[in-house]
Amino acid sequence: MKFSIALTSILIHACFFSMAQTEARKTFPLVVSFNSQCCGVPSDSSIRKFITMFKKRYKIRKISAYEFGPLGREGEYCLAFNLKELNKKQRVVFISKIKRIKIFPTDRGTFSFDENYEIDPASLPKRALKKEVLF
Repeated sequence: MKFSIALTSILIHACFFSMAQTEARKTFPLVVSFNSQCCGVPSDSSIRKFITMFKKRYKIRKISAYEFGPLGREGEYCLAFNLKELNKKQRVVFISKIKRIKIFPTDRGTFSFDENYEIDPASLPKRALKKEVLF
């Protein structure tokens, strides 16, 4: 009797764990990755400045993203944007314009842009954390 209860409990936990794993995968319309080439990641100030100007132009209160990091030894991280606060046209404009941003000449490292990028938290380093960032 105890064995069957324990086995049932283990099966239920395994089922919930596998469901949690599949739910954890998420595709984001835009992911900005901050990469290091030797001496740290570039500043996100140009990204923040763009988002501030975009919000002002389109009268948007907030734009949220998830920050996943650290992903490497030099502080690499990524910003994953849901863009749920924007309508379809605004999303297209946001993505096309943010891709034009260049890093400052004094910055080391690069950033890259990926559209419709799937992030699987199980594949990230164990020390990587997910936190919500509001712009």
